[in-house]
Amino acid sequence: MFAVEPPYERGASPSPLAGAALALVGDGATPADLGERFAGAGAAVDGARATVLLRELAGLGLVRVARHNRDDRVHVLTSLGRQMLSGNLGADAGVVERLAELERLRTDLLSTIAHELRTPLTAIRTCVGVLRGAETAPSALEVDTLLGNIERNADRMQRVVGDILEIARFRTGEVVLQLRRFDASAMARGAVASVAPLAAQREQVIKLDVPSAPARVFGDHRRLEQALINLISNAVKYGPVGGTIAVRVRAAGRSVAWTVTDQGPGIPANEQPHLFERFFVGQNDRKGSGGGVGLGLPTALAIAQAHGGTIDVTSAPGYGSVFSIVVPVEGPPDAE
Repeated sequence: MFAVEPPYERGASPSPLAGAALALVGDGATPADLGERFAGAGAAVDGARATVLLRELAGLGLVRVARHNRDDRVHVLTSLGRQMLSGNLGADAGVVERLAELERLRTDLLSTIAHELRTPLTAIRTCVGVLRGAETAPSALEVDTLLGNIERNADRMQRVVGDILEIARFRTGEVVLQLRRFDASAMARGAVASVAPLAAQREQVIKLDVPSAPARVFGDHRRLEQALINLISNAVKYGPVGGTIAVRVRAAGRSVAWTVTDQGPGIPANEQPHLFERFFVGQNDRKGSGGGVGLGLPTALAIAQAHGGTIDVTSAPGYGSVFSIVVPVEGPPDAE
């Protein structure tokens, strides 16, 4: 009898620590065996945690969990597990320690997400409490202010959840692009208009530079606009009050590019390789320049890559940043 619990979605990937478990597990290994191997590699994983990790691997189809009685489990690598192990993982202690560190990092970043959701939720509950518990009826202006706060914080929560779901869909290949031909300049105007109110709050000016002739591109208008909005929103967030943000559209050969230039603090060289990692939060966010959960750039990159393109970055501390979404004019390679 084989048991797989809890259920996992098809196409999911193992957590880093479960990947380390895969590197160490072998035919006939039990949770106790795995716990001893982790201990030998310097990673703090007890038998209970090892059981959870092995169940995760079982849910992904990488191992089979054979129950011979209530307490005894034998874990056997499947052919998929063997293929993944031989192609991507090594069983040396260095790999295990690195993956264990990534697991700890992931836990910290999930805490960041929880904080990002808890803050607006607290604000909403506070406003509702004022509306319901006031001894005297609030004035129309006070009601409007409280409802405005509720709306803004609800929108903030919706954006966070939406980004998490969006990046998950791209990872599992569930996204189907709605391809059509459109003008890249018109799309940029729409993106700028969407972010303009946010820029106005910071007294910033967004300058749009587009070619005189239409720059036609075959792609998913809504998602590419979303990616560009993410870049412009970052420029607004990190740019100085009263600063200028430049958005430029250029078509060259078989590609079209949307470029966003800001006057922000710039990005340290050691952070640039991690910009598009999910949940990565740089030092500027940690200093409180606007917060974030590190999903905007990964989502934008996933959209660009789904179109057969990429995002280029040029930045240096003290000199601002330049982000460019570059995609083929004729759409993804397999576009019809």
